[in-house]
Amino acid sequence: MRPCAKLVLVLLLGASTRSLAQQPASSPAAVEPPPPGAGSAARLAFARAVSYPGRFIQDGDMQLPRTGYAVTPGQVGAPEWFRDGARIVRWSTSGPHAGTFVIVNARARTQEPVLPSADLRAQLVSLLGREIELPGAVVGINFALRPDQQGVYFRLGGRPFSLGFADRRVAAADSADPAVMALRLGRLSPDGRRVAFARGGGLAVSGAEGTIAERAGDRDYGWILPEQAWSPDSRFLLALRVDQRSVHRIPIVDYRTPVESVTTAPYSKAGTPLARTEAYLVEAATGQVRQLPALDEGYVNPAGWRPDGSEALLLHRSRDGKVLELRAINPVTGTMRTVLREENRASFVADLNFDADGWRSQLTPLPDGFLWASERDGWRNLYLYGWDGRQVRQVTRGRRVVHEVPRATSREVFFVASEDGDSPYDRHVYRAPLGGGAARRLTRAPGVHAASVSPTGAWFADVHSSRERPPASEVVAAGGESRFTYLQADPAALLRTGYRPPEGFTALADDGSTTIHGVIFKPYDFDPSRRYPVINFIYGGPFLAVVPQGYAGCFCTPGSGMDDEAHAMAQLGYVVVMVDTRGTPGRGKAFHDVTYGRIGTTEIPDQATAIRQAAATRPYMDLDRVGIYGASWGGYYALRAMLTAPEFYRAGYAFAPGSPWEDASVNEPNLGLPASDSTVYQRAANEPLAANLRGALRIAHGTSDADAPLSASMRMADALIRANRPFDMLMFPGQGHNLERAHAEYLLGDLMRFFETHLR
Repeated sequence: MRPCAKLVLVLLLGASTRSLAQQPASSPAAVEPPPPGAGSAARLAFARAVSYPGRFIQDGDMQLPRTGYAVTPGQVGAPEWFRDGARIVRWSTSGPHAGTFVIVNARARTQEPVLPSADLRAQLVSLLGREIELPGAVVGINFALRPDQQGVYFRLGGRPFSLGFADRRVAAADSADPAVMALRLGRLSPDGRRVAFARGGGLAVSGAEGTIAERAGDRDYGWILPEQAWSPDSRFLLALRVDQRSVHRIPIVDYRTPVESVTTAPYSKAGTPLARTEAYLVEAATGQVRQLPALDEGYVNPAGWRPDGSEALLLHRSRDGKVLELRAINPVTGTMRTVLREENRASFVADLNFDADGWRSQLTPLPDGFLWASERDGWRNLYLYGWDGRQVRQVTRGRRVVHEVPRATSREVFFVASEDGDSPYDRHVYRAPLGGGAARRLTRAPGVHAASVSPTGAWFADVHSSRERPPASEVVAAGGESRFTYLQADPAALLRTGYRPPEGFTALADDGSTTIHGVIFKPYDFDPSRRYPVINFIYGGPFLAVVPQGYAGCFCTPGSGMDDEAHAMAQLGYVVVMVDTRGTPGRGKAFHDVTYGRIGTTEIPDQATAIRQAAATRPYMDLDRVGIYGASWGGYYALRAMLTAPEFYRAGYAFAPGSPWEDASVNEPNLGLPASDSTVYQRAANEPLAANLRGALRIAHGTSDADAPLSASMRMADALIRANRPFDMLMFPGQGHNLERAHAEYLLGDLMRFFETHLR
């Protein structure tokens, strides 16, 4: 089970990926719900049509503004701050300015199109020599402010263009300009003179003078570039090379032709060798590529540079997650030193949640020191350190979880955090002095807030939403006293589909004392006098909380996107329940550590207990007909539920389930190293429990899955056969962890038929 593998129901319900939510919603196709009591065929068609609720929302493309060029696929098309710190340029996908660039002015509280969409389209048609439809053709358009800030560069139809703000004219952009080249996900140097790419496993650094440095990659030994690869003075580039040649390889067999083809893919299973990461420095002036001192086994996250460019920074995590070190590299001498070491032998300092995204807020470099995030007091707070590795002071305190640090200076820090209490998953923006003093909350509305602070720190963009409130984007003065809403989502078209936000609820966990949170999705024609089968949608992995906190798939909501899938499944006539149990992140260290060394022990009891408590006051929930569905990590837990709570779960569907013996980066930080204690892995395994199966079970898997290997399902099948327990199995030939459309649609139909057979 690999990091945050996308659950497949988004695909199987008709949307190819969640990025399709960026499709303009200026005129979403009208979708009417079928009449109450409609048959399964009509419900299935409706479920597919509403599988991504966000596409029905006007002005629902809620992306945070960035500073500088897009450097990761997730930032493609995001708005961008001007250097003056008071203006934002964005691409509008809906509303009156759909299909053009819009400038938001925080001080003036205005937003104006650079030019009308029709004029932009006409100029592009003339340059391209063919007709185009802007709102659909440039979904996720990649653009960036020009270095002179007087216009934007953007790509369309495989060609780069420039649009001036003053003359409002579109012209072909110079493909050799590094700033234009960087639009293809390159790393542009701060001085704008050079751009670096890591493609096809190779590395290339170019400038106006041509190619400066180039290195080819080998199979399983390729180059990657971190987000902040360049030193602030543009003299050096940090690059990594990942060596997977000694990693265990899993066979991938394509059965779709008479003569099968077999390939292999590197996959570090628990207890087997990890990939080795090598660090290199490229000197921009000479093109010299220099290898740095060898890194010991573990996981490496490049963390940028010191502001003066004197050292490059790496975060090194031991394979068991118990040790996290900050290492600094002198780019002139190539020497490496350990600045700070944090250790937790009782559980872990960092697990897969860190590797997936948590490393971004771990370290914030400052001129005279750095901010360091730590759970050493039981909560994720910020600490100020000097570059000598000595702690200066604790900056934030209390029962708080700091999620992001969008900006910090020598005087203050902006951060996004959750506070323990009645709404522990709400996220708010705070501002705190580094010299000591209390943090001040800057955001008002309940729900989830995400922030991007302007280059000057005078304003920040606040994208926020709750389960009941459609998303909005605002620019807010740094003191919180002035705000201007430049995007307010309109859910009218969504509401016409019969959409109802999921109902939140709380319950006591199986320990009888810990409050856990969940949601209940209901069908469009919900009738409280009826009795509905219940489906427990589960992910359950210890690095992700999945209960939605935002509105209808809002981008500002943490989680895996399972809310879209649960909503669609409910339209088939089920009550769908999701719960974040003990062991998931975001609620403090003690809550997260409940499952350390005990994966598979508390999660299902918590899920079943929460559903029972919810049903005690909701007589429409029929607990004689409870099913469970999960994919990837959720597939493991769907199996776990059927084998450890057979008296509660009547039917279970597991897609691409993993096992504790699979991905080392997933399992070892939460279970320890197999060589130290293999019994925890044996207790977490599902195969020894096969004889407990009583209900209906179906296991589905893609035969070419390189994220959750097919062998996990095969071992489970073997155990069930040996225990003489009936089950169904469905193979998707040639499919990986995410299914192609035809296979995804088949899976939806199969999932529906399965639960119709066993829960009706």
